[in-house]
Amino acid sequence: MTIRFLHVDLDAFFVEVCRQLRPELRAVDLLVVGGQPNGRGVVQSASYGARAFGVRAGMASSEAARRCPGATFVQTSFDDYRRASRTVRRVLQEFSPLVVMASLDEGYLDFSGTDRLHPVSLLPVGERIRDAIRSEAGLDCSIGIGPNRMIAKLASDAAKPRGLMEVREGWEEGFVAGLPLKALPGVGPRTAERLASLGLTEAWQVQARSVAELEKLIGADAKFLKRRAHGHGGRMLRARQETKSVSRETTLDRDTADLPQLERILLRLSAHVASQLRREQVAARTVTLKLRHGDFMTITRSQTLPAATDLDADIVAAARALLRAAFDEVRKRGRGVRLVGVAATNLSEPPMADLFEPPERTKLRHLTAAVDQVRERFGFDAATSGSMVKRRGRGKAGPGGSGAAEP
Repeated sequence: MTIRFLHVDLDAFFVEVCRQLRPELRAVDLLVVGGQPNGRGVVQSASYGARAFGVRAGMASSEAARRCPGATFVQTSFDDYRRASRTVRRVLQEFSPLVVMASLDEGYLDFSGTDRLHPVSLLPVGERIRDAIRSEAGLDCSIGIGPNRMIAKLASDAAKPRGLMEVREGWEEGFVAGLPLKALPGVGPRTAERLASLGLTEAWQVQARSVAELEKLIGADAKFLKRRAHGHGGRMLRARQETKSVSRETTLDRDTADLPQLERILLRLSAHVASQLRREQVAARTVTLKLRHGDFMTITRSQTLPAATDLDADIVAAARALLRAAFDEVRKRGRGVRLVGVAATNLSEPPMADLFEPPERTKLRHLTAAVDQVRERFGFDAATSGSMVKRRGRGKAGPGGSGAAEP
């Protein structure tokens, strides 16, 4: 059975959705979504014209305005992006029973085992998908085809904009050889900078070295980098089951009762949970905190929010309030915490944005989308959600909050 994946990446998705909603923008070449030129916002996306000036997602809008003085800055509701993404997903599901959306603007289709139906190439299928998305959603896309998910994604990147590229089984190593290391998934800016200082900037340079040689240079990451440079990536695509909850927990190296340290750990866990909610395209109404001591006594606290959310700031604020409400019990027990966990439950579809929501809330949604894009490309640690966290006071868990100690 031949394993083949098709990766669909919507070209300048956020920009094009704005252009659909505001036809007067269709003739504007220099377009930036997110923030204001004189404000403190963050770029969510940029047209290809603006990208030529160095404007990128995650960049401060003031810096984008400096690099591209003639740019027009726009914003729209995040719900408009969700609606467009759902339309694209419905189109993709007409071509394959196994479709997984990696984010609002990209998805994978599994065509493994379709040798009889498509014995030679999937390029004709890719052309039909591209035309269908243009017809049904009014959006352009680039499509990559490959024997694993990484190759398919790299192929779609190479095909942009509105291109189509197929890398067949056996061609992976030659295809990746000509790519810069920073293009490989998992190689973020810091890693790329470190590799460059060692004289490694292209994939072929890693291909030419043994794992032992690479281990002397970069240590434990050598095997991972070697696999990536030779074109090895995920060869399975799992359909998402209906999500009941999203959680994250970590066991500490040493028990601690230090509140600032626990809050730092909690912030990171909560950000991971919120990020996963957005990937699953769901929102949570209830946040639960779990603290476990070294003797396995567990404290749990829950808070039901006024409305379902998928934003880092909301999840972090609720988890922090629960931690502070539970911390008196931690002190009374006189034992440090060994495990910290955050769970989001009571899930539903993300709520429609309130037409009259405060401007700060709208900015927060756009900032979150920009951070997601940076994380998708460079890894979770490439962007911090710390700037999005707004302290909401030190109150206890709100209505619906509950706590219990378990033996």
